[in-house]
Amino acid sequence: MAEMTSRERILAAIEFTGPDRCPVHHYIFPGGLWRHGQKVLDLVAKYPDDFGNEAIEANLKVEKTDEETSQDVIEYTDAYGSVWRRLRGYTSGDVVREAIPDWDRWDRSTFPQAGPVESYQKEAAQARAADPEKFLARSAGGFFQTLENIRGPENCWMDLAEDHPCIHELADMLVANSMTAIEGYARSGVVDCIRLGDDWGSQDRLLIHPDTWRAFFKPRYAKMFEMARNAGIHVWFHTDGYTLDILEDLIEIGVSLINPQHTCMGTRRVGDICGGRVCIRTDIDRQWTVPFGTPEQIVSAVKEAIEVFGNFNGGVMLHGEVGPEVPFENIEALYSAFYEYGNYPLGWL
Repeated sequence: MAEMTSRERILAAIEFTGPDRCPVHHYIFPGGLWRHGQKVLDLVAKYPDDFGNEAIEANLKVEKTDEETSQDVIEYTDAYGSVWRRLRGYTSGDVVREAIPDWDRWDRSTFPQAGPVESYQKEAAQARAADPEKFLARSAGGFFQTLENIRGPENCWMDLAEDHPCIHELADMLVANSMTAIEGYARSGVVDCIRLGDDWGSQDRLLIHPDTWRAFFKPRYAKMFEMARNAGIHVWFHTDGYTLDILEDLIEIGVSLINPQHTCMGTRRVGDICGGRVCIRTDIDRQWTVPFGTPEQIVSAVKEAIEVFGNFNGGVMLHGEVGPEVPFENIEALYSAFYEYGNYPLGWL
């Protein structure tokens, strides 16, 4: 098979039209880069991903200074008015003061508005002109986790339990912002994929009852996804944790590419639902196998993921998250396995 460009390869995997190999997507946390230094950069140059190693390049810009300690804390306020606290240079942090602690004090006039539509259209056109062969994915903003950050977790869960009218209003405002972005990207005619993501699972179950998710969140996701898909744009949805209960729903409402934490649900159980129906960006077990397993166990996990998700003339994008605790030999095993076993046809199966 002739070698494809990265964009052709990713689209072929998503659309089940026969990539030359499984596309690859790398992510190494700043701590992993700090620990391993140049040798890990040499490794990703040897086994590059299909996104120009852009996530690694971004994290290289997060500099560690000698004076940093666990007490070196940054506090900042986001666009919605929530106050965050994080460790300098590494973590994303947590909300320590929500923007809307009390609905009676909600000033709707201060809510950030997306747009204008033309700004998204222009940005996408410029990005495509700068790199015509790049797989162009653009974020459509946040939804559930943004909702939770604005209200605070406890308030948000109580609002959902009580079906408070203001939580519906706030959710619809967030969806409207996302749809402004999607409309702009759709008008550009050059965007391949819209990215959205919310972590919906705990370790062993969905965060809320599936019926509540289907009543409140599913129709709003569907509205956003439909706009993208009607414009010929794929939908890439990220969601960590145990989400087995809603995978069928996500497929139904138009997700093209899902990156679930499939190991905590059972890779083969996820494959029974998703295999051949939606492309999976793998999450080779970052809780145990990648940081603490042997190189042989990592190779076995990669082969299982390819067999379960990728044996459909496409259907898999290979990914494994690398944190600071991961030894170099495990990173090498992970990335070399992506290339050794990800070539089509999958003759080793």
